[in-house]
Amino acid sequence: MPGIITGAILSIGRAAGETAPIMFTAVVFSSRFLPSSLSDPVMALPYHLYILATNVPGAETNQYGTALVLVALVAAIYLVAIAVRTHYQRRIRW
Repeated sequence: MPGIITGAILSIGRAAGETAPIMFTAVVFSSRFLPSSLSDPVMALPYHLYILATNVPGAETNQYGTALVLVALVAAIYLVAIAVRTHYQRRIRW
């Protein structure tokens, strides 16, 4: 069970870093308004970072901020996976 839960959480972290599946299903270049439902198109963080780096002149601060948020999100997901795995390993041993 700990391995299954850890694998599921790590796959979520992996998906957060991958852009291609999100680009094919729900990406939008720019939108003035926040999405109003879960089925509205959104911009993935890696794709947003790519757009900032290639098409928006003078957006260095936004590029670094987006990269920091993306890295922090993936690291937080991995830390949760490690904590869940450790919790279940301790629980099973005793």
